[in-house]
Amino acid sequence: MTRAAGSPEELETTDASAVPPNPAGANLAASWYAAIRSPRLGKGPHRMRLFGRQVVLWRDRRGVAHCVAAHCPHQGADLGLGDVVDGQLRCPFHHWRFDGNGVCSAIPGVERIPTTARTRSYPTQEAHGFVWVWYGTPEPLFTLPEFPAKSARPRRYLGFHYDDTTTGTVRQLLENAVDHQHFSALHGLALDAVEFRVLTEQSEASDNGPPLSRDDSWFGVWFSGRPRRPPLRRAPFAWLTGVVSTFAMGRRMQLLVDGWPGGQRFTAYVDGTEVYKVIMGIVPEGDRATRQIGWAGVRRTGRWPRTLFNYALFWVQNRAGTFQDVPVYDSTRNAQRTVYVRYDNGLLRFRRYYQSWVDRVTDDGRTGT
Repeated sequence: MTRAAGSPEELETTDASAVPPNPAGANLAASWYAAIRSPRLGKGPHRMRLFGRQVVLWRDRRGVAHCVAAHCPHQGADLGLGDVVDGQLRCPFHHWRFDGNGVCSAIPGVERIPTTARTRSYPTQEAHGFVWVWYGTPEPLFTLPEFPAKSARPRRYLGFHYDDTTTGTVRQLLENAVDHQHFSALHGLALDAVEFRVLTEQSEASDNGPPLSRDDSWFGVWFSGRPRRPPLRRAPFAWLTGVVSTFAMGRRMQLLVDGWPGGQRFTAYVDGTEVYKVIMGIVPEGDRATRQIGWAGVRRTGRWPRTLFNYALFWVQNRAGTFQDVPVYDSTRNAQRTVYVRYDNGLLRFRRYYQSWVDRVTDDGRTGT
């Protein structure tokens, strides 16, 4: 149901369980999460913190990326201090080798390898210029979503990568695009004729990419509004804000957002004409230690001056918006009672959806680390 933003009435709910709690910890959902940009991995090994624990990523002889828990099951040495030999990860301390499944394949001076000589491995996939790692269950519950703008049609876009660090939670970063009221309040974008709705069918988000392999792993929203343009002489800054927010291309801005519990895809339009696309992945390093990394690209217009103008303006919008969002993420106290109002209905639906994937976590990866 479409509802204009701004109604102050509190939500009426008789079922307390219908409102997800505000967790104090990381509250990670079972999902695919971004780990690192593909060019940065190289051969490896690459040490990093992920899901609140140390892991190591590297490539085998075919160039396939792998991710395992960082510490050797022998005497606990950090495998990230070792090297890659014949596509396998070699411990620096006693040169035990491990394959992409975390299984020990060779021990110098030992013919019979103990069956317990293994370290935890995580399902890993490489796509869209990033290495992604699955968390929460031994095997992925859905396939990594596609993003044709980066993988199939990269020449249509002029793009840039971004990498932002925050102490906010994964849920906070993902629900930012669903919390449409903050566009006006925090970012100062005064809007008229606001339309916001939670999508019900994946086909409604086809501009972002093909549907996810499971309907219940998907969440999408549509947002539209007309930035106000007061008379130039009376309010020049507000007039300029209204013009540049629509790239001086029209009057109405529109945003299509969909995604999974660990990332999102975006397409933005002005009066129905596509302007840019974004893919965002979340890197959950640990409790209150999170990064959002991604790629953003403006659609090439066929005219270089216009394309460069859109690119420069979008880069400024992207960075300025993040500059405003991150301090809020960093200072938010999550573990407290929340008072909801009418315009939070979409946010509540997202929180229920996200929590349903937190509840699917059966293996947090601590075994075998």
